[in-house]
Amino acid sequence: MSMQNLRRHEVLGLFYHFLGATCVGIGIYYAVWAATRSIFYRSLSLVQGWEWLVFPFLFGLGAVLWTLGSIEVKEAKPGYGFKR
Repeated sequence: MSMQNLRRHEVLGLFYHFLGATCVGIGIYYAVWAATRSIFYRSLSLVQGWEWLVFPFLFGLGAVLWTLGSIEVKEAKPGYGFKR
């Protein structure tokens, strides 16, 4: 698939998918780190204060961007605009 077959909104949709998946991946990494950092530091520190806002921010933003990307890419039809 070359860039000539993609319209602007489809490229934006793919970019939104990439950003959404990145946000969800960072959210999963942060959630695992928050769960295991007490073992790493050998203390009983838990997630506190502003750190609770990171979870809904990363997962929420990732879900919104992924959904926007799905809406943008859904309109793509394979092979349109292809000329031989």
